[in-house]
Amino acid sequence: MGIKISKHPFKHFNKNEISIRRDEVFKIIFGSNSNKYFLKSFLEAILKKEITDIKVKSEVSLEKKFEKSKLIKVDILAEIDKKELVNIEVQNKKDYNIIKRGQAHASKIYYNTLEEGFDYDVAKKTIIIWLLDHDIFKDGPYHEISKTVRGSNGEILSDDITYHYIQIEKFYNQIEEISTEEEQWLAYLSCQLNKEELEEVFAMNENIRDVDKMAEEVLKDRELWEAINDKIMAKNLELLKLEYAHDEGKAEGKIEGKAEGMAEGKKEKAKEIAKNLLEKGIDVNTIIEVTKLTKEEIEKL
Repeated sequence: MGIKISKHPFKHFNKNEISIRRDEVFKIIFGSNSNKYFLKSFLEAILKKEITDIKVKSEVSLEKKFEKSKLIKVDILAEIDKKELVNIEVQNKKDYNIIKRGQAHASKIYYNTLEEGFDYDVAKKTIIIWLLDHDIFKDGPYHEISKTVRGSNGEILSDDITYHYIQIEKFYNQIEEISTEEEQWLAYLSCQLNKEELEEVFAMNENIRDVDKMAEEVLKDRELWEAINDKIMAKNLELLKLEYAHDEGKAEGKIEGKAEGMAEGKKEKAKEIAKNLLEKGIDVNTIIEVTKLTKEEIEKL
């Protein structure tokens, strides 16, 4: 028996929104080996298969082949059963070159699994999953799956690279009743359910209940939230310098002094946030990304 859900116009992500569908929050919860059972449960629901082993690869940047090549960073990259790599991307902006970006991610990840002297047969299968706030296809199902096919007859040439486009807006508009595990996860991640509907989802899926408890702890941490909104601290310093540079009356020394003082204050604040996250059991690599502290600085806390 499923859960009937009430309907209202889909509420798109707001850039100031504090919720599980914000990509930084999603990554804190799902992008850690200490919480990999959450990711395992989610991927089993999306990929419709049982996963025996999963390992999250933290803080991944795909290698630049040439000096002017674009550096690609991924939200979450995990290896499942030692034979497939899964990249999950949360995208809340509309019309953001999803198809081309997905191709760039897939080609880099797939290429990096090839080792010199080995055949192409040993390359690990690559799966790209997009969790999209907006629809990118006007027709078709909310969960669109794409592979390399022949143009003449649609025959699948290879399943080494597979794309999953999960359009949460279309999901919410198409689904009247929640029953499958995929529907449970997407209903929760849509942030469209009322309190009673959420409780019913939690009763059906304990993993989602546990994720929600963790998300609640993360989202209550105001200092962490400020760090997420200000995760690239150096960017603020550059903006400060630009602001003073446009004011011809400001001396260069005052610019640098102000910037250094601001940097020191942010460093101390980052240390406080890191200490709180350590106490909550958050993975060190995730803390490094959020606070921009080094591993050595965190170990001294």
